[in-house]
Amino acid sequence: MGSENRGPALLGIDIAAAALAFIATVLRCFVRIRLVKSFGLDDWLMLGAMVSFALYSASSIIGVTYGTGQHVWDLTKENNSMAKKWWWCCYLTYSCTMLLTKLSIGYFLLRVTVNKIHRMIIYSMMIITVISCMAFFFVSAFQCWPVQYFWDKHTRSGVCINSDIVIGLAYMFSACSIISDFTFALLPAWIVSHLNMKPKTKAALIVLMGLGCFASAAVVIRIPYMKHLGSDDFLWDTTYVAIWSTTEECLAITAGCLATLQPLAKTIGYKMGLASRPSLPGFESGYNSYKMTGEISVRRSFTRRTETFSSMANPLSKQPIEEDATGLKLQPGFSQYSAVCYNTTSSQEELRPGEADVGTVGSRVQKEEDDGILPSLPVIRTKEVRQ
Repeated sequence: MGSENRGPALLGIDIAAAALAFIATVLRCFVRIRLVKSFGLDDWLMLGAMVSFALYSASSIIGVTYGTGQHVWDLTKENNSMAKKWWWCCYLTYSCTMLLTKLSIGYFLLRVTVNKIHRMIIYSMMIITVISCMAFFFVSAFQCWPVQYFWDKHTRSGVCINSDIVIGLAYMFSACSIISDFTFALLPAWIVSHLNMKPKTKAALIVLMGLGCFASAAVVIRIPYMKHLGSDDFLWDTTYVAIWSTTEECLAITAGCLATLQPLAKTIGYKMGLASRPSLPGFESGYNSYKMTGEISVRRSFTRRTETFSSMANPLSKQPIEEDATGLKLQPGFSQYSAVCYNTTSSQEELRPGEADVGTVGSRVQKEEDDGILPSLPVIRTKEVRQ
């Protein structure tokens, strides 16, 4: 009997797929919350997809404990009914997982796509996904009436629609999934291929964007097994449908999350000395705010203000401004202050840390004053300010 049990193979796939998708989702949330500091609608949708996939995996695992993957004649009537009941739950959670995953990927692409035609293509794929997933969800949920008759045909009376309808709908759903997967994978790759960037970076992005094709590969492999959805030996014959459905969900979530992990890869590369420091709002290790010390003089036509030069602060944010006795406006930061002088032509000079840099600026201005180019100005002495 051990050789006639496909349940352990399905159990292993369920656990491995859930773990991989969970890790990818956690990394995505970390990047969006801690590094990029921008948790958008696409992230919420992917988080919802992960929750739905966790419910799917739990339902599949419980079904294995009752008999999924075994022949009907090897099971008691009670275990057969319970296994089919959890399979029915897998129908519903599978539909929700794929719907939320595809919508998340679609909204993510809309955030980085500006071409009108490309955006129309993405919207079209999202509409097709919604229609196909909702149709599959409701037909799967109400293919028998009462609903319980799907798994309990021994103690209840009821009726089910023709199994050919469910099989035909499954084929249609698979075709829509393949089209949307290839569109979401190849459209960004085509866009990146026309960008002006380094060949290595371009190749890495194309490979990353093309990971969605692997989910389509799982769908293609599953197609020959879907004819068994109407089998009398249901739990045995549909095991491979369950295996490749689990694989499809895992690959879709993982591919959608990996596309957002570039900031994390750059940060790790910097830590290992393989890349330059990433420009991220939350990146602060080994990087201190600049402080302004020494003497400076400023042209009368300059607008005098300061900005915090810190990776932890957003230069565009409106923060309360303090003004010292000299009239030099200081914008509070996290620990120290820095100054940037702006002229009326939108160019700027940044006062870098260290007396050598300050002295250079002061010497250049002083020379212009000595040559008569600038009138003599009083010297503004500034000091390091701490919160």
